[in-house]
Amino acid sequence: MHPPADNGPARRLAHLGWALCECAADIEAGSMEKAGWCLSQAMGLAAAIGDGPLPRLAEPMAYCLARRLIRPMIPAVADALIDRSDHLDRRCVRAARRSHFKLSPFPKAAVAVANRVILEAMENEKNVHVIDFAGPAAQPCQWIQLLRDFHGRPEGAPHLRLTIVHDDGEFLAKASASLADEAYDLDVPLQVHCVAAKIEALDFNDLHGVLGLKSGEARAIVCTLQLHRLLANAAGDDAGHHVNQTASVARLQQMAASTSCPPSIIGGEDVLDDDDDGDPAYRSPATPLGFVSPPLTTPPFQTPPALTGFLSAARAAASPKIMVLVEQEASHNGVSFRKRFAEALGYYAAVYDSLDAAAAARRRPAADAERADVERAVVGEEIRGVLLREGSRRRERHDRLQQWALRMEVAGFRKVSLSYDAMWQGNDVLGRCGVGGCESREHAGCLLLCWRSCPLYSVSAWRSDGGSAYGIGCEYLTDGGLMC
Repeated sequence: MHPPADNGPARRLAHLGWALCECAADIEAGSMEKAGWCLSQAMGLAAAIGDGPLPRLAEPMAYCLARRLIRPMIPAVADALIDRSDHLDRRCVRAARRSHFKLSPFPKAAVAVANRVILEAMENEKNVHVIDFAGPAAQPCQWIQLLRDFHGRPEGAPHLRLTIVHDDGEFLAKASASLADEAYDLDVPLQVHCVAAKIEALDFNDLHGVLGLKSGEARAIVCTLQLHRLLANAAGDDAGHHVNQTASVARLQQMAASTSCPPSIIGGEDVLDDDDDGDPAYRSPATPLGFVSPPLTTPPFQTPPALTGFLSAARAAASPKIMVLVEQEASHNGVSFRKRFAEALGYYAAVYDSLDAAAAARRRPAADAERADVERAVVGEEIRGVLLREGSRRRERHDRLQQWALRMEVAGFRKVSLSYDAMWQGNDVLGRCGVGGCESREHAGCLLLCWRSCPLYSVSAWRSDGGSAYGIGCEYLTDGGLMC
């Protein structure tokens, strides 16, 4: 593959993307001298181009390449280098996440859709338990808005219990206080239950006790950008084993055909295996760099033990009326580093571009500084999680809606098509943000939140396939051989 001719700014950007992708391919092939040359070319181009979304994106991408370049050559040096991820101040990260929620229209749109889905599912319910697995993406304003929405119901507000699963104790304390104040002002009966843990550290064998479940309550589960953390044993580079599913191969193939995404979502008309080194015949419409976007990389019908355990426990112990799933619409779960890198470059080019436009639209002196903090402490950390970690340490394993639909089906959940009102709610938030380029797209009853036709996030809703919609003590409930 030859670099594009350097005859203008657009070509230099394309050359930058080429140099970064070539470096990743050379690292995977073990051609370290060539990889070093490509990395040098990329950094020189980024410096020459100056400021802009892609040159800024090149910095964390090149950092990851440099770390991976050093690792096999001089392991002792690689181990001695300071990992910036270990030294981020938690308060700064918390502030950056708040800025991300304020700056980017997409988290707000996802929250609006999730709240609408919950309200519709809980119509006329008197005792409601909402379980939030949002992790670091959690923001109290989501649940404050839900309190207000419940308060405005014609039949009045229910008795509401909210369980928040988050590993930051200080965040949980502040969120609980804010919610208690709002509930008092609205005269809405509210109990907040905080679980200080990451989703992957929970005891799925005792989810009933961990979440404080009670009989007679209608439950909603919200998983925002968290389920992918349970995929650590799904890819072939991990020591974990693949779990055989009880569904037949024929049934799974039928599911795949019925839930497959259009070419604009998955990158092309044909899905190739991660190890297929043929020339993929698709180009990402969202990629301004002109490089070829790779195909889906996750083994399609394999679910790791952690995700299997969580979904089984969620279905059996919690038995939710509705489960809302929000995930990054990207394919970062494959074994091949070069393909993962190319996919990440295209995806985060769109993310950086959207943040740049959002900061410009705010027209505030602090907007650029907020955007820089978000890029450094939120998106940059996510990129490092995608590209630097391997094995069980790699928790940022984003996957596409097609793959999540298959996993949810196999786990005994059935899709609930989003209503017109829920779709409209998300589109309205994007429209009111004042950032041109934000789009929403309906697909098979789910919602894709897009930047200039590039899907960045998916929002889908699910319910248990059979069984009661209300909480039952898990010791009394078995379904398909699964017992909590």
